Amino acid sequence: MTLFPSHCWPVTLLLIGVESALQMNLSRVLRRDREIATDYWRRGRGLLWFQHLRRAGGTSLCDLLHAALLVADFVEERSEACQPEEWKLRDAHAVMGHNLTLLAKELRILGGNAFAQEYGPIPAAALLARRMPHWVFVTHIRDPWSRFWSQLRHEMAPCLNSVKALAVCVDGKHEVLGMWWSLTAHLDSVLGVPDYRLAEHPHLYGDNYYTRVLLNRTDLDGPPLTLQDYEVAKSILFDRMSAVIVIEDFARSALQLACTLGLDLDTARPLLQTHVRPYQHHEGMLEIPTESELGIDDVATLQSRFAKNNRFDYGLYQEAKRLSEIQVANCAKRKPVVAELRASAAYVVKEVKQAAIPKVDVGIDALFGCVNGSVEYVDGGFVLMCPRTREQRKHSWWTPVGALKERAGQRVPGEHCWIRGFQWAFCCDESFGPEGNKDCWDETHNYSSCCTSLEK
Repeated sequence: MTLFPSHCWPVTLLLIGVESALQMNLSRVLRRDREIATDYWRRGRGLLWFQHLRRAGGTSLCDLLHAALLVADFVEERSEACQPEEWKLRDAHAVMGHNLTLLAKELRILGGNAFAQEYGPIPAAALLARRMPHWVFVTHIRDPWSRFWSQLRHEMAPCLNSVKALAVCVDGKHEVLGMWWSLTAHLDSVLGVPDYRLAEHPHLYGDNYYTRVLLNRTDLDGPPLTLQDYEVAKSILFDRMSAVIVIEDFARSALQLACTLGLDLDTARPLLQTHVRPYQHHEGMLEIPTESELGIDDVATLQSRFAKNNRFDYGLYQEAKRLSEIQVANCAKRKPVVAELRASAAYVVKEVKQAAIPKVDVGIDALFGCVNGSVEYVDGGFVLMCPRTREQRKHSWWTPVGALKERAGQRVPGEHCWIRGFQWAFCCDESFGPEGNKDCWDETHNYSSCCTSLEK
């Protein structure tokens, strides 16, 4: 604490008062923006930004939002954990050139009005500048040490090889370990794809991760976080977010959504009692020491060091627990069903583990979603021949080599051509000559209408 001479106290108190006034004004502005965004959402004109905080129970919340937030349309085609394929393992804002207008337009074109941002931060500058009036925000939070420990277990197992290794990772010196990520993980699955990563160093996850994601301060080379940064992060989290779900109290905390964004409680009931563990099948592939095996006292010492270094995240977590109770209590006063669920003593959260994929024999059609597909040897290489319907392509997990992607914010021209198994690569590739594959065309479909306006 800085001590001031007595003759400086009036000036000091004045400065503190100005800072408090600025913080109160920020809170008021963000709350107003939240009200505006909520109004857009309820009128069917809004967009939902689900900030998926890694290893903090986001998969369970994704399932709940996807199933029971009836106004939300998450992109179905080849999506995973509420993320469209194009934005998996990527900062969606960065993929769209940090252009929020383009991001919103692309999301609409993909057929959605909601998505999860997992490998990127919140665009705090745009949010604070009031440039996101159509966006409602939802996120979640978990005890910081529990979140960190879970991430070490599933993605950075070398950090748990010994107490010394754990100390290295708590202190952010992962490179000492060499390969610090788990055998079942990958550098990109921890940090994101190059050029669109959440961060360049894994210590982000051990240095006030929540606070940095909220502030878009995932660059660890920047200046250290300050108390003022924390206050801004807290205001973003609690004044602008429509709901902050506390994962340890998921069944009750998620009830906030019934009053803020219209969660359908009949659909939500079974999901409120479900905890999804997406990485469960990894556990059987690695032998991970427990805290007791590493030494309870040694781990407790490192946990204390972690808590000191992550004091801002712990502040956010404690405040989230307090405000969640208040929000749910207020919602219960307005909705009897919420009051019933909140007071229910029958809440026993069921842990649902996503089963490992069994070993089975599958054919080409089952594996790739084809109709009479085959693999043929052509010009010294194997080529997959996979006729597919539009519906099969829509739900496919793969994209053929030579297939074209639309430009961001634009629909694919000629998409009416790609039905009954016809594909761009089979009909339009330059190897077929200037008129394409003539076997594709009829009186309605031709090279000009199906191929010429597409770009790779």
